[in-house]
Amino acid sequence: MTDIELVDLLKEALSCQLCARELPHSPRPVVRAKVGARLLIIGQAPGARVHASGIPWDDPSGDRLREWLGMSREVFYDESQVAMMPMGFCYPGRGRSGDLPPRP
Repeated sequence: MTDIELVDLLKEALSCQLCARELPHSPRPVVRAKVGARLLIIGQAPGARVHASGIPWDDPSGDRLREWLGMSREVFYDESQVAMMPMGFCYPGRGRSGDLPPRP
């Protein structure tokens, strides 16, 4: 994939509104990548905190993941080294027992 193709794909993903009617809030897709990234981290779906900040893994689970990986925050958020995407690009909202699962 070329840089231009990836940039176009990311623009499309970041402007996605497919689930707007089903979400309890405005869609805010969270995905980061650059062509040269050697690591892709795929999560389930952004949580409320990540939805608010727009920064993937910007919560205690991200702190734990960086610790497990032995990776500094600087390297972790360097898109040229680490790409990040969830299975569901947007925060699905809250259910009775926690966050809802990602939208299909």
